[in-house]
Order: sequence, then C-alpha cells, then structure tokens
Amino acid sequence: MGGDEPTIPADFTKVTEAQWQALSSDPNSYRYDTNSKTVVAVTLTTAEKLADAQTAKISELTNACQTAIVGGYSSSALGSAHTYPSKPTDQANMTASVLSSLLPGVSSTWETMFWCADSSGNWAYVSHTASQIQQAGSDGKTFIQSQQAKLEGLKQQVAAATTVAAVQAITW
Repeated sequence: MGGDEPTIPADFTKVTEAQWQALSSDPNSYRYDTNSKTVVAVTLTTAEKLADAQTAKISELTNACQTAIVGGYSSSALGSAHTYPSKPTDQANMTASVLSSLLPGVSSTWETMFWCADSSGNWAYVSHTASQIQQAGSDGKTFIQSQQAKLEGLKQQVAAATTVAAVQAITW
C-alpha cells in the first residue's frame, strides 16, 4: 500500500475486524479513530473511563435540569394550585409582568393577564392582581433555583463517585 497506510499513534493498536467487534461490545472501554483504511483502538484506563462517565453524566443531568426548568411550575398565587409556563419567553413575560406591578404610581386595582392552567390542566389567560403576579413570579424563581440546586447537588455526587457504576446510578 505504500504511502496510503495511515500513521497509527504509538498508544494505539491496529485491530482486526473480530477484535473490533469484541471491543465495540463495551463502548466505555475504548476510544477509536476511523477512516476508510483502518480502525485503531486504545483501551482506556480505569481513571479515563470514570472521567468519561462523569463528563457524560454531567451533560445528561444538565439537560435534564434545563428540561425541568422549562417544563412549567406550580403556584397557588390565585388561591389554588395553577401551573405556569416557564419557557424562556414565558420567564421574560413573567418578569415583565412582575416589574410592571412594582412600578411607582401603580394603582391599587392594577391587574394583568397571564397564562396558567388549573388543576384539571385547562389553560386560560387569567387576570392577576399585583400581589398575585408577584407571588406567581416569586414561586417561579424559587422553582428554578430549586432545580439549579438539585443539579449542583447531583454534580457533587458525580464528582465524588469512584466507579463508573456509581456515576451511572445517579439520576435526575
């Protein structure tokens, strides 16, 4: 083949198809570099496997946190539990509503409309007084902070884990 053969790094070993099949049955046990000519693999150390598992778990948990945050939250600002949306635009709209309710010179009869769902899941554009929208906004902030705190605690568990199995056992 002459100059067509790729250069294999010193810490890699060229493997046969059968060896590759055996290696690929445990995706946490190798890193690989492929091209059209050669497949090469290197076995990871226990520390590298743990570090890779921790990195993957942190990414998984971060995504779960983000999903939870935008999944809505509950507030009893209207006197009974209602679900409020919490996607980024919803958060911005809530912030604007709370801010508007706090502006100097706001009438004691100030109200604003905001989307929420009752306990049956029926969404409606419901009128909120200043204190109600402030409570709903405060409950949203508390919810977001609780999700972030949960993520931080789980990240600490991941960092403290000493085995891949222990890392994989951590769930949102």
